[in-house]
Amino acid sequence: MDFSGLVLSGLDFSGLTLASSNFSDTRLIKTKFVTTFLSKCNFQGANLTEADLTTAILKEADLSRATLEKITLSRANLYGARYIQASMKFASLVGWDLTRSNLTSAFLHGADLTKANLTSAKTSETNFKNAKFIGTIGYKP
Repeated sequence: MDFSGLVLSGLDFSGLTLASSNFSDTRLIKTKFVTTFLSKCNFQGANLTEADLTTAILKEADLSRATLEKITLSRANLYGARYIQASMKFASLVGWDLTRSNLTSAFLHGADLTKANLTSAKTSETNFKNAKFIGTIGYKP
């Protein structure tokens, strides 16, 4: 499905299957994607500020240049997802599976990465200033 460039803030997509959908440059502020299947979706440049993606499946999704500030992604599966130049300021990434994810030049200032898995993640030039790493796997600050 092509949602590119739309304003979908505050909507509830929980429990839906939206794999391979295009959300590029879409406003998704405070939108709910709880337990939503979003594998291989394009979120490039999307604004997901304060969105709730608890337990969502975002395998191989592209979130490059996306705004993910104050986002909730607890227990979400993000295996192989791309976050190149994404802004995740103060994001709750508790329990995230970021295995093999690309976080190159991402901004994670103040993010909570408690119990997150960063095994084999690309983190060159990533800003982890004031981030929390309690029980984090695969990354040593």
